[in-house]
Order: sequence, then structure tokens, then C-alpha cells
Amino acid sequence: MAGFEEFKSRFEELFSNAKERLSEINTWNKVYQIVVEDDGEFYIEISGGQLKIEEGKHPSPIATLQTSSDTLSKILRGELDAMKAFMMRQIKITGNVLDTMNLKKLIDAGLGKT
Repeated sequence: MAGFEEFKSRFEELFSNAKERLSEINTWNKVYQIVVEDDGEFYIEISGGQLKIEEGKHPSPIATLQTSSDTLSKILRGELDAMKAFMMRQIKITGNVLDTMNLKKLIDAGLGKT
């Protein structure tokens, strides 16, 4: 089971790769709350072309995604498409569901899928 540090490291790697492919990322001002059902929660803040990932709860995320550590690990490794996981109810989203497509875009760009 992956933990916070592993997720943080993987998101940082994907963000770094995505910045080269996704110029719009520099204009984003977004916060996503991630609730890992079997391993706590953290948030991802993207602002001014920078990425910040912190453990705990953000006071005003644009959306909250809830999933298992296994599902999140598979998505971050490119073994499972985030949209497919959502459709299969392996991810629950509250808040601005449409804006989570930007997070998927970041992950796909980071994996070299764009």
C-alpha cells in the first residue's frame, strides 16, 4: 500500500513532466482534496505554475476525490484511466466534478499520453 510520501513524489514527478507538455498549467489556481480511504488525506494545490502537496484537509478545495490507495497508485502509474475508475465507481468526486478533468489532463500529460 502506497503512503503519502509515495503519492506526493509521484504527483511531483507527473507535474514536472506535464509542465513541459501542458502550458496552460501555469495559469491554473486550483486545489484538489484527495481522500485515500485506507491511508488518510492530502491536498494538491496548483497555483502560478507551482505545485504544493500537503497532508491534511484544505479549507476550500475545488473538488474532493475519494478512492483507495490501490486505485490511486494504478492511476498514477498509468495502469488505470481515471475516467474509467470514476465510471466504475472506484473514485467518488464531490464539488466541481468537471474541473477534475484538469487533474486528469495533468496526470495524462505527466504520463506522456498527450
